[in-house]
Amino acid sequence: MEDIYPSGPTDVPPTLIQATSQYKRNAWLAVLSLLLFVALYLALTGWFAWVAYSTLSEVAAGIDDPLLHGLLGCCAAFLAIFMLKAVFFVQKGGDSKDLEIKAADHPQVFAFLNRLADEAGAPRPHRVFLSPRVNASVFYDLSILNLLFPSRKNLEIGLPLVNCLTLSELKAVLAHEFGHFAQRSMAIGTWVYIAQQIAGHVIAKRDALDKFLAGLSHFDLRVAWIGWLLSLIVWSIRSLMDTVFSGVVLAQRALSRQMEFQADLVAVSLTGSDELIHALHKLQAADDAWERSVQFANRMLAEQKKPADLFAVQTRIIERLGEILDKPDYGRMPRNSGKEQRIFKNLFAQPPQMWSTHPANADREQNAKQHYLAAPHDSRSAWLLFDDPQAVRQRINEHLMGHVEASPSSLEETLARLDADYARTRYETRYRGAYLGRMMTRHAQDPAELYQDTLSQGSLLEALQALYPRQLGIDLQQLNELNEELALLEGLQAGVLKTSGKQLTFRGRTIRRRELPGAIDKVKADITRINGRILAHDRRCRATHLAAAEQVSPAWRDYLIGLIQLQHYAEHSLANLEDANGLLANVVAVVTADGKVSARELKRLLKTANELHEVMVDIYQSARGVVLSPALQQHMEVETLSEALGEFTLPEADKSNINDWMNAINGWVASMTAPLSALCGICLEELLRTEQQIARHLSEGLPLDAAPSPSRAPQKYTRLLTGTERKRQKKLGLWDRFQIADGWLPATARLVVAVTIVGSVLGFSSMRTLSTPVSIYNGFSQAMQVSLDGTPVATIAPYAAHHAELALGTAPRIEAHTLDGTLVEQFEPVLEGRRKHYIYNIASGSPLIEWYAVYGNYAEREPVRLDAPRWSTAHTDIYFDKPPASVSTKGSGAVRSVLSGVGPETSPEQMLSILRSDQARAAMIQAHARWDSAAAPGTPTWQRLAAQLQH
Repeated sequence: MEDIYPSGPTDVPPTLIQATSQYKRNAWLAVLSLLLFVALYLALTGWFAWVAYSTLSEVAAGIDDPLLHGLLGCCAAFLAIFMLKAVFFVQKGGDSKDLEIKAADHPQVFAFLNRLADEAGAPRPHRVFLSPRVNASVFYDLSILNLLFPSRKNLEIGLPLVNCLTLSELKAVLAHEFGHFAQRSMAIGTWVYIAQQIAGHVIAKRDALDKFLAGLSHFDLRVAWIGWLLSLIVWSIRSLMDTVFSGVVLAQRALSRQMEFQADLVAVSLTGSDELIHALHKLQAADDAWERSVQFANRMLAEQKKPADLFAVQTRIIERLGEILDKPDYGRMPRNSGKEQRIFKNLFAQPPQMWSTHPANADREQNAKQHYLAAPHDSRSAWLLFDDPQAVRQRINEHLMGHVEASPSSLEETLARLDADYARTRYETRYRGAYLGRMMTRHAQDPAELYQDTLSQGSLLEALQALYPRQLGIDLQQLNELNEELALLEGLQAGVLKTSGKQLTFRGRTIRRRELPGAIDKVKADITRINGRILAHDRRCRATHLAAAEQVSPAWRDYLIGLIQLQHYAEHSLANLEDANGLLANVVAVVTADGKVSARELKRLLKTANELHEVMVDIYQSARGVVLSPALQQHMEVETLSEALGEFTLPEADKSNINDWMNAINGWVASMTAPLSALCGICLEELLRTEQQIARHLSEGLPLDAAPSPSRAPQKYTRLLTGTERKRQKKLGLWDRFQIADGWLPATARLVVAVTIVGSVLGFSSMRTLSTPVSIYNGFSQAMQVSLDGTPVATIAPYAAHHAELALGTAPRIEAHTLDGTLVEQFEPVLEGRRKHYIYNIASGSPLIEWYAVYGNYAEREPVRLDAPRWSTAHTDIYFDKPPASVSTKGSGAVRSVLSGVGPETSPEQMLSILRSDQARAAMIQAHARWDSAAAPGTPTWQRLAAQLQH
């Protein structure tokens, strides 16, 4: 084990890996924001569930307005289900389809990992997986239970990454992961992962409940309003949850960046300051090469051949790309490294860090070298970690390609095929990258502009030898750097990017935001100047080789011109197609930003879709005029471009087929892009190869056959010049920005609206469930003032009623006073249940009668005498009011129950006759004798009856 375990640094400061104050602060913010989200989710879910249960229970028991309260209960139940369903869709994490390895089969790997985990002070991994990805990571065994119980951590080791690293570099990468293993704050990531699934299901998921709401909203108007109201409430809940969870994500990502820094320092403490940075430097090359390796494998499998070893392919691709790009350090350990050396460039602008989970590589390098630790570098391959690396490579090969029926190729055959793919003329170093990643013809309206150049007087051979000077490579590099600089400045101007530091330093000078337009103009001027030199060199190349071809044979000149014209056609057609397709993608993103497509947005989408359709039709028609030379036919394996494109049967988009059309369009665009892209590459390759042949014929006297029949481009086709691309919508409209909270002002506005609506819903539901109605009747001939817990509720006129709400959960104290403040009575009533309709008959001053208003052919009913209770409950249609003169009914009649007290027209004798007991009569006589107005007609009678009671 000692033989393959690289040494670490000495004299490591004990405080190096201690959590910083910022780390701790971000951890607390992440926890608090997560608790806020969970509390909001549970509170809303619990509230709606409780309202549904309590309201529907009261409806079942029998209360006033059962229809209204039943509707309220059903709506609350719908919202409770809407909230609660997300919990049942939390997916279990931790399952992996990668190759799991065991200690018994790979003792050396596990001995290495266990020793490293112990040195890092981290728990050893629960399970270890080998993957076909350029990656190393921690992942968890996750379920909903992990909100309460800790989850076990698993380790993924990507073999394409292992393939590119040395032992020291792999140790640094794994030490970084074990740094995460040791972080207790990793639990926050577990909780956020589960919370994110819940939030995603509530906010973004559209399911049967949404379809139900949509159907309800388009039903009969008398019912549709319920769907509209519920849809508005659901939108508000989603908006509120989205805003709160955005805060969770921001806090967790801020913590994640600090966790990365801290895990990097764990790696530094075990491997030194350079090894992890070297691994990061190799990462991009490894990733790109592995993606190309997989694409290469797919091409071979399409030919029924299985590549031998994709890891060898990845290594060879890194070598070839380093040669092509003229970068000796590409995918290799940098030649210059150390305390003062910086591998990663700190750009003056970068995306806002608030949404990033990982710091920029330049910041990670600064963090790793802030306390520089030197350590010996073990340059041996990381494959030494495995007892039988070739067997492991083969297992991953088979695991990646599956059970595909194909004849196996030897390693020599595989690499030979790969070398053939990369043995392209344009990749040769003599061209200094002039034909890598750039179109040659997009600036020219007419193909002739590509070769119209005045050649200097002198030898044609000298002119050929002077092409592709060293300055060309410098210009190309400068152009790339200027384009990057322009993109950063424009990003700053648009607000998409932020300055890396507190100030913006541009070309060694601090500038202010108002100076950005001037800086952009300066960079554009530099781009125009350097690009002009490059394009002039392109014209000189074509003109010089055409002159050489003319000297050999006019037919060779015609052959070259045919290739140039066809290159012009192919590049402009491909650019036009990709630009139209890009515009469609832009419009789709805009019109679907808020999750709905309005009629106006659909019209815009159809217009853009058919603009793309028109471009495709134009390309299919113009392709009929393309003539391919024999060499092009051989390489494209077709006789005509139309044959490569196939038959075009895609209809125009309309309202009836837009969904199917959108599902199919990417396939149609890809089927057209592939042959056009292939034609661009093959045409360029044939042009450069032919130019080389002609030049060598003149310079070396090599034999040259007769020129083949030339290619020919169509006479008419659409051009798309550089800078004339279709305009994209870069900002959403105000309504869409409001809907998705794009920007602080729309986000604030949406939050205010959502909180208002949700608050109103909660307030209304609490009023209906945390209170109960009470009707107060004053059966005396003077006005009475009623108060609740010392707070006046109403002043009630003689023989009148007032309706109020009593809060549940407390024992209210009810008081009645005359207008001069004399206390009539006070008591604490017993509240028997929710949504009971209580009747307060002040001082038992009036007999209560339940009677029935009958309409149509409905049978008459006898009234019910209820005596004169001070506090009671009732269940009628109308309380202390007149019934309507008529009602609408589908039957032959109807009835309405009415609760009434007596009025001033009722004499004392009549009132007493209604009562059924002598005790009730005596109580009423004393009350009226005491509290009726002296001027009331019945007062003398009440006083006489009271006097008789005393005798």
